[in-house]
Amino acid sequence: MTEIARFYRRPSVTSDLGRHRGQLPGLPADPEALSAIVRGLLIHDYTAKVQGLRFSAERMSQKETVGAEAILDNVIGIDDAPLDRERPVEQRMFGFCYHFALLHCALLRATGTPARIRCGFAGYFSAQLWIDHWVVEYWNGSRWILTDPQTGRSNLTDHDFRDGVTAWNLCRDGASQSDAYGNGELWGWDELRGSLINDVAALNKVEVAGWYWCDRLQVKPVDQPHDELDKSLDVLAGLAAAVESVEEIRKCFDRYPELKPPADAVAR
Repeated sequence: MTEIARFYRRPSVTSDLGRHRGQLPGLPADPEALSAIVRGLLIHDYTAKVQGLRFSAERMSQKETVGAEAILDNVIGIDDAPLDRERPVEQRMFGFCYHFALLHCALLRATGTPARIRCGFAGYFSAQLWIDHWVVEYWNGSRWILTDPQTGRSNLTDHDFRDGVTAWNLCRDGASQSDAYGNGELWGWDELRGSLINDVAALNKVEVAGWYWCDRLQVKPVDQPHDELDKSLDVLAGLAAAVESVEEIRKCFDRYPELKPPADAVAR
């Protein structure tokens, strides 16, 4: 685990804080304390809707932001207080679960904790359904711990969250029903395929959201099985589920270049 821990302790291009590294002194190293700081900087688009908050078109466009450095550009551009100062909800960056997870992961790596974000499905938003979601996994010295910086839930179990690799394998094996996985609008195999390739990318520290860029997944109908494509994804998911080294993680990612996010992929 030493090799893998070192790999996930180093920032990726997307999780590098860049010009904001000077904000780190004074921040706690405790993972859950950093999670609470993230919740004080961001507001989820659904939360804003439920609370009846109104944001300008410019502020709402921040939902398209990719990268921890750019997230903090937005945060500090709204309110330049120290990062550990909780902002009023109206003064937080407008985003979604991906932004909470990426910023938390970036802060963990920057303060010395190996971490990675996972794309998958949460089971705690709607009974008997698995909702598209991003969380964080960090290494505590002996095991990986799943935590949700958006909601504050920690020590997540497989009853709480299924990463994209696990969800795919469960559905393909018939142990779970594909139509229980979605995002409120889209359900089934398209969601499972997209979360799988995003999860494998994130395991390789290529942290983007959305799979609109991936022509290979544009089969019709998208919510139904597709024999040729899904057999390739079975191989990908099988490899990803068995990785035990950084080399294996990279080989898994490199096997299907057409499923790798391009350099200009952004959050959608």
